[in-house]
Amino acid sequence: MNVGENIKRIREIKRLTQESVAKSLGMSVTAYGNIERGDADLNFKKLAEIAEALEVDEMEIVNYGNEIYNQTINAQGIGVNKAPIFHGERELFEKIIKDKDEEIAFLREQLRSKG
Repeated sequence: MNVGENIKRIREIKRLTQESVAKSLGMSVTAYGNIERGDADLNFKKLAEIAEALEVDEMEIVNYGNEIYNQTINAQGIGVNKAPIFHGERELFEKIIKDKDEEIAFLREQLRSKG
């Protein structure tokens, strides 16, 4: 992963839009999108501004992919992710699990009523 991809992933985890981050940085959505795609040069000052807008440390952005993927263990073809959960991920994962649990309960009820 490159820094732009890391920025995008962190932004998405925090459920922020490109528009909201671009606005907080005082730049156009197009210019911000170029950063996420890796189509724009990113200097230390801009990285610090983005980190502040995302409420993370600059090093968390730089190392995000490495921390996740380098801590993945592949034992006999089965990947087990041993990476730490970052800011915002726990809440997002818990919401996804809750939503899926509700969906499963609904589908089970549908099966029972049809069966």
